[in-house]
Amino acid sequence: MEEMIDVLDEKNGDLTGEIITKSEVHRTGKWHGSIHILIVNKDKTKTLLQKRSTQKKLYANMWDIAVGGHIATGETALETAQRELQEELGLNLEDFEVKKVDRVTEQLTNNGIISKEYVTIYLVCGDIDISQIKLQEEEVSEIKWCSKKELNDLIKQQNILPHIREYEILNELLV
Repeated sequence: MEEMIDVLDEKNGDLTGEIITKSEVHRTGKWHGSIHILIVNKDKTKTLLQKRSTQKKLYANMWDIAVGGHIATGETALETAQRELQEELGLNLEDFEVKKVDRVTEQLTNNGIISKEYVTIYLVCGDIDISQIKLQEEEVSEIKWCSKKELNDLIKQQNILPHIREYEILNELLV
């Protein structure tokens, strides 16, 4: 069964009461909620990035922030963050220091998909052994730790999704 999504008000991101499928929200370009999790190591020298699977409809085979996902109907942003971290990387959010850092709007269009999102951004700080991570293959093809310079090179080369606010936050944090 396809994931059901709450439609949000364009002006303030509040629930409208309308619930539609994920494919419908992307076809019509209606506003909806999502989460992004930025992961940095404890000495703040690196951030974890994922490479999106070739099976993804939006920005397939491109680098992205560590974890992202849609807020399903009836879920809170934090519940979605817990679910997505577990699904995509096999990690438990409760094992880390977690901080909500922002909520922003983001509009992306790619491959016929119109994505208009209110994104809640979380920061997770922890030293993670990536050899222990269990990737969700239909979502993520690869992960890597990335320095501030490597991150900015990916941004300049446009080899990473255009998450402007997330990269501002990472550039403020990373040394």
